[in-house]
Amino acid sequence: MAPIGASKAGYALTKDGLSDMVKDQQRGFLRAYGGVEGLCAALGSSPEQGLTGEDLAEREAKFGKNYIEPPELRSYCELILDGCEDNTIKALLLCAAVSVLLVAGEKKDHQLASSIEGMAIFLTVFVVLNLQATIESTKAKEFRRQQLELESDQHFAVIRNGRTLDVSPKEIVVGDVVRIAVGDIVAADGVLLEGTDVKMDESALTGEPILVSKEADGDRDPFILSGTSVMTGSGKLLVVAVGLNSVQGRILAAVQGSSSQSQKKTELESLKDDGVVAHEIELAESVRSSESMPLTASGRPIHPIEAADDNNAKSIEEQNAGGTLSAKLDKLALKIGAYGLKVAVFIFLIMCAVYLSAPAKNLKGVGGLQIFKRFMRFFLVGVTILVVAVPEGLPLAVVLSLAITMGKLMKDNNRVKHMDACETMGAATTICSDKTGTLTQNKMTVMRCFFGDCAVEHDDEADVASQLSRDPAVSAKFITLLCQCANLNSAPTSKALFEDNAWRYQGNATECALLKLSALLGQNAESMRLSPEFKDPSAKLDWGVKSFPFSSQRKKMSWVVPLREGGYRLFTKGAPSYVWDYAEDVLSVDGSTKLPLDRAKLQDAVDAYQKAAMRTLALAYRDFPEAPESWEAPSSSGGGALYEAETGVTLIAVVGIEDPLRPTVKRAIQQCNTAGVDVRMCTGDALKTAIAISRQCGILRERDMTTDGSGENNLRPKPFFAMEGAEFDERVHVLDETQPKVMRRAFEAGRVGEMLKHPFKRDEDDEKIIDQRQFDAIWPKLRVLARCQPEDKLTLVRGLRRSRVFEDAERCEALEREHGITIFPDFQVVAVTGDGTNDAPALKAANVGFAMGIVGTDIAKQACDIILLDDNFASTVAAVKWGRNVYDSISKFCQFQLTVNIAAIVVACVGSMLYGTSPLGAVQMLWVNVIMDSLASVALASEPPTEALLVRQPYGKKKPIITRVMWFNMIGQAIYQVAIVCLLLFCKPLIVQGFGIGDGVDSPNHRANHVFVRQVFNLKKDQLREQEHLVERGTRHFTVIFNTFVLMQLFNEFNSRHLQTEYRLATTLSEWNVFEGVTRNPLFGAVVGSTFVCQYLLIQYTGLFFKVRPLTWRQWGLCAIFGVGSLPVQFIINFVLLLLYTKSDRYKHDQALDKTKPPELSRTAPSDRMPPVARDDK
Repeated sequence: MAPIGASKAGYALTKDGLSDMVKDQQRGFLRAYGGVEGLCAALGSSPEQGLTGEDLAEREAKFGKNYIEPPELRSYCELILDGCEDNTIKALLLCAAVSVLLVAGEKKDHQLASSIEGMAIFLTVFVVLNLQATIESTKAKEFRRQQLELESDQHFAVIRNGRTLDVSPKEIVVGDVVRIAVGDIVAADGVLLEGTDVKMDESALTGEPILVSKEADGDRDPFILSGTSVMTGSGKLLVVAVGLNSVQGRILAAVQGSSSQSQKKTELESLKDDGVVAHEIELAESVRSSESMPLTASGRPIHPIEAADDNNAKSIEEQNAGGTLSAKLDKLALKIGAYGLKVAVFIFLIMCAVYLSAPAKNLKGVGGLQIFKRFMRFFLVGVTILVVAVPEGLPLAVVLSLAITMGKLMKDNNRVKHMDACETMGAATTICSDKTGTLTQNKMTVMRCFFGDCAVEHDDEADVASQLSRDPAVSAKFITLLCQCANLNSAPTSKALFEDNAWRYQGNATECALLKLSALLGQNAESMRLSPEFKDPSAKLDWGVKSFPFSSQRKKMSWVVPLREGGYRLFTKGAPSYVWDYAEDVLSVDGSTKLPLDRAKLQDAVDAYQKAAMRTLALAYRDFPEAPESWEAPSSSGGGALYEAETGVTLIAVVGIEDPLRPTVKRAIQQCNTAGVDVRMCTGDALKTAIAISRQCGILRERDMTTDGSGENNLRPKPFFAMEGAEFDERVHVLDETQPKVMRRAFEAGRVGEMLKHPFKRDEDDEKIIDQRQFDAIWPKLRVLARCQPEDKLTLVRGLRRSRVFEDAERCEALEREHGITIFPDFQVVAVTGDGTNDAPALKAANVGFAMGIVGTDIAKQACDIILLDDNFASTVAAVKWGRNVYDSISKFCQFQLTVNIAAIVVACVGSMLYGTSPLGAVQMLWVNVIMDSLASVALASEPPTEALLVRQPYGKKKPIITRVMWFNMIGQAIYQVAIVCLLLFCKPLIVQGFGIGDGVDSPNHRANHVFVRQVFNLKKDQLREQEHLVERGTRHFTVIFNTFVLMQLFNEFNSRHLQTEYRLATTLSEWNVFEGVTRNPLFGAVVGSTFVCQYLLIQYTGLFFKVRPLTWRQWGLCAIFGVGSLPVQFIINFVLLLLYTKSDRYKHDQALDKTKPPELSRTAPSDRMPPVARDDK
């Protein structure tokens, strides 16, 4: 290792010098140190061994850590000041300030009572501001926590002391040799030491969506920048700059303001002069002043796939926008605010009119200050009504419900990255799922092998390896060749390890199945790969001289290795037809004889394997006496996807690999069907394999199959229920017949392959133009998309989100009648699972994108909304259930709070018109609205989900958040509450005889109230008597009204726990029981109990603060009776709803719809059903 700070030709081996080398792409730096390998040696590392025996802490001290301090979260005081910008808060502060100022005009003995209201409003504002600040602080901390968790999941393969280790990005140091592969997002700046077909997506920095080729050659372009993505190929990277010294770190430091303003400006200008990072700076500057800068927890900016807008996805979103919960709540809040303002103005004008209508009584002998004070009181009541109308507890309910859901989903193996994704998943109508690892266990095993002159099948007595080993016809030479093809033609990261009496796979599961077979045949993959026999000193690969990576277009991969006796051998494996179409013969199991290629027999074997739900692969080889001029010479027959070296091969075997279904998948798909969520399989497997798997798990139903009349064994899907990606691509895109024909993937007359065809028309974004009419003719039936490429999945997502099939009632009825397919009566809400780099656009375009946590690439995880930690489809069903629960929780709270608002506003209107003031004081209404509703949001937002959520249809974008049933509940309960308040206001016998309120009635706790007020205000006895005299005689009367009103809300919380549906009211008993499941949520009981305790203390001990008087136990009991009355009132509301529903056509339609479904999909369980409702149809 060269001394740190050493210089050659003016290039210093320091952290700044290395950083400048990458930023300015100084090829002279590399030449000065003897190329990339010379620089590697100068840094004390090597391509094979990596760093050896060196203190990493010392290296971090010299070159810096790969960590950037995240920006500080906004302080609590800053959040409080932000809350003061709210117009409602400003109005309250103004009222409170005026109220306090008017106290100066009062007599000294009256000032205390007069100041109580203003002080109480200040206290209320204090509570509201702190509540809002807490919500915002919680959201920011939750965002930071999520990013920390995401970073903790990131790992890179680093070579140290000759061993490959998994380390976190923070542990990477300068001099490390990092393995990079497709899907990785590079965590540090470096130069490519060795690699094959490495192409990087640098659009994160340049803004140009062009893949940039990288070469392990100092005279070309070996520089790889942090934050860029590996799109093709694999290789080794020498780390030269980390943390703040990397290109991405410099940008972040400049934007965050780590340096002084002048330094920051100089740094930005310096970086902008280098075109390679101009786009990144523009992106970073655009978010610098935003409230939540998109950064990882360690301070690195989130990859632009996640942070920047996806134009295509946004354009689709604009077509069917407005259906998310947040959009519905925003719309609802605007309407409530508008109505509240109108009512507040109306009440203010009414009170003013009532006051001025009696001048002899109200104005005679009254000074201007007193008149002004009276009008300010009216204004305060109006503002209070406006505050009551605005649901302050709603943001808390939303954040709390989403936060609870995110925590619960984590336990169900769903790591939520975006809070809104929780609710959106509850509205999902379609899930486009991968097969491997999602529907299946990703535990692949070779179950069958077909060779040129024999076949082997796994049975109960012996596996494939055992049978091959025992068969005397199978030579050792053949087995060695088979194992070499498995071990040497696979990614270095793929390993099959036998540990603790169990097999453990690392890397690609398909390759691991072949490596396991090789290990069982006695050929160790690691030993073979490390053997000098297969290494070439001139090639910068772990073994061999050339590799041809797998791609979804090529459907194969190949690797060239040197032979001991001279020459080279190419091993290739891939989809059977993509291999044997370019094969000349097949090798006999004796290892020497080459047999004629019988494609018909091979096809029969492949068909049998695929019908048994196996993935099929063909393995082949070709010998070269000497290296050709170029290994990468394209084949004239491959359409640009095939190399000439991969033609003329000799087939070794066709293998059938089984990946068993997950045990939970069948039930999960059945739950999706019951919940109105269609499941579509998008897989790279062959069509017959995909059909077999989809039938096993229930995606394809028996009624979706048909036969050609030759027997049950020849069942096949009906037209459009299952197809290959090429056919789908051909049918749904518009051809451009004005352009000359080109070789491309095509479908014609039932045949799929590379054909000479006209290209597709493209839009201004170079995307294929979808023929929506043709797409809509296919997608309602489509259940299986085989040989699916990532762009096919993207097309499916975009087409589904744009579709308006639901508007064609006649076609929807035909689909229901002929195929049992129900089209959701709204835009499709699409969820997609994906694990690969190329899945990122589809994940971003979907309403909700799920990335695989185990096998998913970093790019897929950045693009998604939710990460499936166990890669299990059943976890998406949990997301559906919890998502619907979020929607329900918010709806429950809206129902509860709007009932409070309606009743409070009507009571205020009645009181204002008849008394010139509201029976509920301003401070009392603020207590009900701010404090009690906030507690209610905690109670209702914490309700756990039930299985009943999965036996009903999604809500849809058009369905309002306030449903018909909710309107009935809110108006019914509000009518009851207003009626009780009016009864207490105007029924004097009830007040005097029932509650015992009248002249000469003593108050309990009188002494306690004296003590409380005296201790707080340090009043003398004569002053205390004066203050009590100032409290109106009717205060105890209004205390009863206030207390009864609060208790009615408290018991209405039990009603609000259930969001009834008319059909379930008519068919199930549990829908009538408001207490069902209350014990499953201890927090609900705790909140209700604490609310009651607070109300009791408020009534009995606060006196002047809330203008209340203590009540006797008898008075409390009567108030409670009226409060409990909310429960039977709800029963009456349900009964009225049921009567109206059973007389409507909707009931007949729902009954008919439910009868057409099999029992397992019925919306009511047999044990929960009610007897038929008797009704008169006349």
